[in-house]
Amino acid sequence: MSFFDNEEEEDESPFNASVAAQPAEPIGGWSSAEGSSSRYNRNRASSLVSATESGIGSRSFLSRLESTVSPHGKGRSGGLFNQTQDEDEVGVGIDDEEDDEDELDDVSRMGKVWVRERGTVDVMRWEGDLIDTLFDKLEQQAKMVNTLHSDPQTSEEEHFKLVLVQTEMERVKFLVRSYVRTRLSKIEKYSHYIVLHPEIHQLLSGAELLHAKRYTELLHTHFQHSVLDSLPEWLRKMDDTYGDGLSMVTSPNKNVPVLIYCQKDCGEILLEGGESAALAKGTTHLVKYSLVERWVQLGWAEVI
Repeated sequence: MSFFDNEEEEDESPFNASVAAQPAEPIGGWSSAEGSSSRYNRNRASSLVSATESGIGSRSFLSRLESTVSPHGKGRSGGLFNQTQDEDEVGVGIDDEEDDEDELDDVSRMGKVWVRERGTVDVMRWEGDLIDTLFDKLEQQAKMVNTLHSDPQTSEEEHFKLVLVQTEMERVKFLVRSYVRTRLSKIEKYSHYIVLHPEIHQLLSGAELLHAKRYTELLHTHFQHSVLDSLPEWLRKMDDTYGDGLSMVTSPNKNVPVLIYCQKDCGEILLEGGESAALAKGTTHLVKYSLVERWVQLGWAEVI
């Protein structure tokens, strides 16, 4: 019998089998605690896996979030702040992306509309559909937050996420309020001008047009009773034009400079000195609003 045969017999002995079946002795006093901790972590991991598969944890949070209200759809049209892209959209180059408003989510579109309204002197077109969509989604999001706040299964981490959602909701509300106030300020400033130009009426909502007419009537009534009644008849007009062509009616000053970013090639514009400037895609210019009004209204140039 060789040496290797003896080693095989020793390995197959009952004593060696029992020793091999026992766990190794810990080396040092802390190793036992480490072993128990590792076993605890393994048990915890297995319990978390089983909990996730059974609908507890983050999956339960998402399911409760989805069951609170029914979203309009998936992707960008679903939640208020859902900007998830499909796998087919990943990898699309930046050069292939058009920066049109139709391709943006509602919150980004609201931001662009707000900047454009504040950066221009005249009243832009009322974005009623966008405002209605944002109000609907804000109402849905508020229902989700209230339901999950009152749910005892909502964890502390999920409560923190709800605070972030509420912060984003307040940001969107600020955009809408500032947008409406900016338009209201313009309408009251140019109310008489708006009433005298019917082509501007289509840019306003029904409530805005009614407010412009009513505000003009109140203003004229106030001036009539306080000042104009004591003046001669030929001095009582409020829409008269002076000999130099200056009108008494306040109109938007379209010669003010604006800073624009060209999203498309807008051609060339002629400056006062006889020079021309090329409005190429991706360029920024500081020019008079009257020179780029058309491109701003078309969305080819963005006010920044």
